[in-house]
Amino acid sequence: MRFEEKASGYHAHAAPQRRFAEALAAFAPFAPGDRVTELGAGTGFLTRALLAQGAVVDASDASPAMVAVGREAAPSATWSVQDAFGELFPCHNLATSGMLQWAPDPAAVLRRWRAAVHPGGRLLLGVPCEPGFRELRALAGEGPLHWRDEAQWLRLLRRGGWDVRGSAVLEHREAYPSALDFLRTLHESGVTGEPRLSVGEMRSLLREYARRFPSPFGGGVVATWAWLMVDAH
Repeated sequence: MRFEEKASGYHAHAAPQRRFAEALAAFAPFAPGDRVTELGAGTGFLTRALLAQGAVVDASDASPAMVAVGREAAPSATWSVQDAFGELFPCHNLATSGMLQWAPDPAAVLRRWRAAVHPGGRLLLGVPCEPGFRELRALAGEGPLHWRDEAQWLRLLRRGGWDVRGSAVLEHREAYPSALDFLRTLHESGVTGEPRLSVGEMRSLLREYARRFPSPFGGGVVATWAWLMVDAH
């Protein structure tokens, strides 16, 4: 993934991620004064939503460039560079949006998080899930992610020692002027790796995407975004 490289332009190309972070915060709000450690905070979409609730936020990201942008966007939070998949300092509550899906072993990460959270603490988790990007995946395969549905993610949480108190899937069809615009948006937000397709293969994919997945809203194409929201203790 290329989050360090794309940090400065992330805000401009991550509108779905911002809307989801705001919906996640509203799904299971923290109380004013709650201390929340945010992992994979990026440029601060969820951070700002938590701060608006009155939470005290310690935000972190593995990318120094993301932290630098986030610190400017949400200066009321305390920011640091931290690997969320490693060992954590003890904390009161955890929150994270759109990050756990990149873990090679999510269950192991969830166990470490459970051990770090104080008794009575919470995890507010947001993660992409089925049927997200079903159009692109039908043409190009799974890509860099292993896609899981709600039931699979909840099983991983329980294996990690978490008691799931509530969950919901937020699904949205986003319209783009063209398939190329959609892929550029993904690229410029840092969620793609090195190209896996030749120029000819990419042209064929773009043509097939436009043919099979036209926008019902008039012109362009659509892409399905789907996010799982979880409140766990």
